[in-house]
Amino acid sequence: MRSRWTMTLAAFVLGIAATVYGQSAPLDALDGLDPVLLVQGREVAGKTDLKVVRGRFEYSFSSSETKAEFEKAPARYEIQLNGACARMGPTAGGNPADYAVHDGRIYIFGSDECHKRFVATPAKFLPPTPAAMPAARKAHDDGRALVDRAVAAIGGAARLDALTSYVEAWSFIQPGMQGDVPIDARALWRFPGGVRMERTMKRGDRPQTSARVLSADAAWFDGGPGRVFPMRPDAVAELEQTFGHYLVPLLRSRTSPDFETAALGPAAMAGVTVERVRVRRGPVDVTLGVDGTSGEVRAIWFVGRNGEGEFGNYEIALSDYRAVDGLRLPFSERALFNGTPDTSATRTLEAIALDVALDDALFTTAAGPVQ
Repeated sequence: MRSRWTMTLAAFVLGIAATVYGQSAPLDALDGLDPVLLVQGREVAGKTDLKVVRGRFEYSFSSSETKAEFEKAPARYEIQLNGACARMGPTAGGNPADYAVHDGRIYIFGSDECHKRFVATPAKFLPPTPAAMPAARKAHDDGRALVDRAVAAIGGAARLDALTSYVEAWSFIQPGMQGDVPIDARALWRFPGGVRMERTMKRGDRPQTSARVLSADAAWFDGGPGRVFPMRPDAVAELEQTFGHYLVPLLRSRTSPDFETAALGPAAMAGVTVERVRVRRGPVDVTLGVDGTSGEVRAIWFVGRNGEGEFGNYEIALSDYRAVDGLRLPFSERALFNGTPDTSATRTLEAIALDVALDDALFTTAAGPVQ
């Protein structure tokens, strides 16, 4: 997934455009080449009377034999990643005429640069297989105890579970081709089922606000009046991962039936011993570092994409805990990506608000379904 709170401005805009459009007809895939033979290293044009539609794409075949082979194992021969750019993932769509074959699979790209970067080092841009969740009952029970300890440290279950809304605000400077752009950002949760991530560009006399929104049954991009579009399911999963890594909503979700825990043992972090607990819920898979003395969460680890689209190990160090209306919450987050500081995923919160009234319009949309 993209680093949690920022991506380049161009990637944000282009990614949204690529993932929210409706599609009335399938797209011609691979310039009409036979995908089965393409996987085998041969570029052979398909015939107009031998076609198969799968997902958003129409594939052509050079013979009835290759068509039958495709229909027998379509997941092997179709464009991978649901047609997303193989470098940037679900937040950027791919061009079905810009393809490459890697390890017997076909990938497409959103730009020539993405194609070039992927074929040079494919392993950097493909999601690693996650380790199996420890199955031992003791690991589960110890993990649940660590989560409960973290909940107690931030203010207790009663206060946490009573939250009706949770809002974080911060700001940053976004480098751009036409100069740096000040950005105000907000993350808004309305419990039990609404999340909205806003970015307001403070360029010129008229600030522009855009948002990605996830409700219990839909996800969409909100760019203002007349620019509200639904997101495709593959982009929705990435949003769920992004929004699921925030500490307060993550701990508040611990009563969900699919919330799993496993203690992983102690680790040293910046001179502090933390007890690690892996938490998995749906597409969210993170490890929390719980302070052995205070119970505060000092770190969040997860595998995600950086701003270049590369997968790697994120470590978010949490500090500067402050009292906020009955809870004790971190205001500072410092990010490392594969051990190197990542300023795009580092932030200092300017405000946290609990139980504020949030307009229903922020979490509803008239956008139609994605085709």
